[in-house]
Amino acid sequence: MKGKHISCAVNNVDALSHLPVHSQKVALVTEGGGQRGIFTAGVLDAFLEAKFCPFSLMIGTSAGSLNLASYLSGQSKHAYDVITKATTTNHFFDLTRFLSGKEGLDLDWLLKEMQTKIPLNWLQARERMRSCTVLACASHVDTHRPFYFDLYDDNWQTSLQASCSIPALRRQPVLNQKQYWIDGGLGAPIPVQEAYKRGYKHIVVIRTVPITTKFNHCWMSILTKSLGRSKLSNLISLLLEHEENYRRTQSFLNSPPSDVTIYEIYPKNDLRSKLIGSSKHSLESDYELGYRSGRYFKETLGKNFSS
Repeated sequence: MKGKHISCAVNNVDALSHLPVHSQKVALVTEGGGQRGIFTAGVLDAFLEAKFCPFSLMIGTSAGSLNLASYLSGQSKHAYDVITKATTTNHFFDLTRFLSGKEGLDLDWLLKEMQTKIPLNWLQARERMRSCTVLACASHVDTHRPFYFDLYDDNWQTSLQASCSIPALRRQPVLNQKQYWIDGGLGAPIPVQEAYKRGYKHIVVIRTVPITTKFNHCWMSILTKSLGRSKLSNLISLLLEHEENYRRTQSFLNSPPSDVTIYEIYPKNDLRSKLIGSSKHSLESDYELGYRSGRYFKETLGKNFSS
């Protein structure tokens, strides 16, 4: 017998019928997606506004981990500012720089912006982490296995960098705890299984794509054989590995174990934003959708959680 899967998109029926949650252990899992994380930023800002935080475990992958950092700081619209003001500049990503063989994705610069021009109140975030565990997922550069860095540690900036180090856009992996790491989305696109392994039976998941999304580029495996050993072949292999891990995660979400309830917050249709290079109008629209989705969750399913 499979567990429960409850979907929560704006105005859907699923979110209107559910019994109260009698558990002090509720986990929050946030997907990555680059600038599509603006949707998650809107959801979490709605939570902040309502002072809604029933979670004793939070796990983020890539942009999802950055969103959690902003949520923990208690700063409304902080993640919104990071995405709309910092990630839209050539300082953060420059295609010409990338094509010339240099680092296209400048995570060092982004973290500096989060300490200077768009400062993150990390003292407040660490204070909130006294009552919850917050993890940023990264993938080992060689094995691609996911690892979960505790953001309460002093090297939180490096852990966030590791979680967001997209291999196709950033050439060098991130060194942390004497090993090299790349984007967490490779090994654990939506780290919901980790929450389950840690004993959580009520898991809220914020997605940045519709729950019906399917990735199927299996035909590319034929192409890699003709390319031999090359950078393009390696990138295609990473894409196919990510898609396989995504399908496994989708299967877990759709048919969770019998003792688990999954609550998914997601956009019904594809967001207007992209991984990178989104317009300001698209980001604004997707943030508003995320904010409305967060409010809808809080006023429906969220009423059943003790915060």
